[in-house]
Formats: sequence, structure tokens, C-alpha cells
Amino acid sequence: MEITKPASSSISKSETVINNYLQGVLKDIMPILRAECGSIFIFDNDKKELILNAFYNSEELNISHRRQKIGEGVAGKVADTKKPVLVKDIDFDHRFEHNGFKHYRTNSFMSIPLLSPRGLLGIMNFSDKSNRESFSDKDFAFVVMLCRYACIIADNLASSETMAQEKENFEEHKQLLEKYATVGKLAAGVVHEVNNPLDGIIRYTNMLLTKSGLDTVAHEYLLEIKNGLNRIAKTTKSLLQFSHQVNSESGRSRPSVSINELITDSLDAFKNKIDLNNIRIHLALDSRLPQVPDLGLSHVCINIIKNAVDAMPEGGALEICSGSSKEAIFLKFKDTGCGIPDEIKDQIFKPFFTTKSIINGTGLGLAISHEIISRYGGKIEFNSQVGKGTEFSVLLPLKKLENA
Repeated sequence: MEITKPASSSISKSETVINNYLQGVLKDIMPILRAECGSIFIFDNDKKELILNAFYNSEELNISHRRQKIGEGVAGKVADTKKPVLVKDIDFDHRFEHNGFKHYRTNSFMSIPLLSPRGLLGIMNFSDKSNRESFSDKDFAFVVMLCRYACIIADNLASSETMAQEKENFEEHKQLLEKYATVGKLAAGVVHEVNNPLDGIIRYTNMLLTKSGLDTVAHEYLLEIKNGLNRIAKTTKSLLQFSHQVNSESGRSRPSVSINELITDSLDAFKNKIDLNNIRIHLALDSRLPQVPDLGLSHVCINIIKNAVDAMPEGGALEICSGSSKEAIFLKFKDTGCGIPDEIKDQIFKPFFTTKSIINGTGLGLAISHEIISRYGGKIEFNSQVGKGTEFSVLLPLKKLENA
């Protein structure tokens, strides 16, 4: 179920862009956390209160309170302290005493403040883990880090949107606006590559420190610069390592699933768009496939199919086959879409990289898919030609599946 409500009738275009982007991030994070319930509260700076912007849940719920005052309830208290919260069992955590917790079905939840250079954007909440276990410390570290970078990108989006609006009114600043729009777009897509120039900057800063007097103002400024650069380097390094911080233990007690059913269910999720785009579906599914542990394979199927459908807006064909050998189970998804240019092929599994508008894609789908397949000890690869289409192949070794 999905409940959304605009925060205000006078909401700006840049705020709409940010809100839509954060909703996309929430949708991408929930499957990897196995969270069946997620929500976003947006901070209204004028009224100093939180407004429910999006709510996703597998059951119908009647949520009557659309606004939350700062300091009240779970979201309000997290907004007040601006510190992320992990509650493993609300019955033994007296910080909230079930205040605002009645609609959750498990005793564990996470509430993360969304903080950007502009201030508090809102609160993102996750609850109801599908296996009914508590969220782990690894889950918490993962979501805190991902939300931190989502806020940086959201801030870049706001800056880019503001510049686009100014461009319409101040044509004489066109070149300057285009420059900063490009910077904002690059920042959104290649955050993980910031470490490359940082190394040189830190090195030269250290050189300048050795040349400046210990008691000079310049020396103090350089020390502040060095500290700031080190914080940036540490943060970007954490993003590059985010896949290793995903809770690899969380799938051990989950039930097994049918791969073929996951494929057909994923196709059903896009039936309307497949029909609208006049896409032909060809299935060759091996009915003898064994079931596999449910470590998030449905997210992989949904993401690959979604990308294939998006690549064929004018129609085409999507072939999906499944099978097995003595060593492995394999899946193949072949479309006749626009294809992937050679210059970006080595980047598509990297976090936050996307060829789509940030409004329509967060750049997390294939990065998370890659992490999920690694849990199975498998591989996800692709072949693509511009103008001819793309084929994704997933390989799941049978020996490693037994211990997945």
C-alpha cells in the first residue's frame, strides 16, 4: 500500500524534486533491508513541524495523523535531537515508550534524520522486517550512510533546480548556470570518485603546512582545511564500501523461493507499462529448477526487468530464460532496447550512477542487485550494443547456494 500527500499546496518545484527523489531512495532501500514498512516525514521549516510525505506498507492502515510536532512521537524526537535511532525491541527501550509506535507490527524500527547543508529535510523510517527479526547494527550502519549521501544528492538537486529557475529570468548568467548545473549532475552521479582529487589536495595541504609558521593564522586555516578534507575522504570511502556493510547474515532464516515465480511476479508488476509500450515477452523457464534461499533475488529480477522496459519506450522484445547445469542455476534477460554505451559500461554497478533523470532513478538498483547476487556467491554480468539491446546474465553456483 502507498499513501502520499503533498506537504503543502504552495510547495516549490525544487521541493517536489527533492521529495520525489527521497521517495525513490526509500523504495530502493526497503528491499535490501527486508523492511515491509517505510515512511518519510518532510520538515516544514515555516511551521516547525513534520508532514507525512510518503508511507509504504503491505497492509491497509488508517493513519490519521498527517503532521507531527518537533519533540513529539518517534519522528518528532529524532527530528529534535537530529540523531539516528535504532530500536531493537520497543518493549525494552524506554526512550519512546510506544509513543507513535502503534501501527508497526514488529518491535524493531529505525528512524533516520535527513540532514543536508541546508538543514533538516525530514525523517526516514523503516520497520517490520519480513523475517520478524530485529534490525541489526549492520542494517543501521548501512541505512545511516546511505541516507547521508542521499541528502547530499538531494541538496545538489535543489541547487540544480534553483539554478534552472534563475536561468529563465537571468539569461545573461547562462554560462555560469550551466557550469554549476553540470557540477551538480556530476556530484549526484560520481560521489564515489571524489577520493581521486582529494588525495592530491591533502598532499599539497600537508606541504603548505610544513612551509607555514606554527603561530600564523594561515597555519590554523590550513589545519582546518586538512581536517575537513580528511572527513570528506573518510565519508566517501565509507560509501565505496557500503555493499560490505549490508547485513549478510539476515537471510539465513528466510524461506526458499521459486525463481520462475519471482520472474512471473516481476513481469506482472510492469504489465501495464509492458502493454503500453507494446513490448513482446518470450519466456523459456525451466520447471525443474530447485528453490533457492530468499536473499533478495526478487529485487534483482524487478530491477533488471524495469531497466529493460524503460529501454524500450517505442516497443520491442524481452526474452527471459532460466535453467541449470551440474554446477549452477542461470538466468538471462535479453531486450532489444537502446543499449548501453561503451563509455559507461564499467560504471553501471556503482552506487548512485544512473543514466536516467535523478527524479526517475536513484542509481541504486544495479548496485544493490550486485550486492544481492554476491550473497549467493554468484555473478551478474551483461553484454550490450547501442541500438541493438542488452542481455543480463545471473549465475548462482549450486554449491554456494547450500550455504547461502
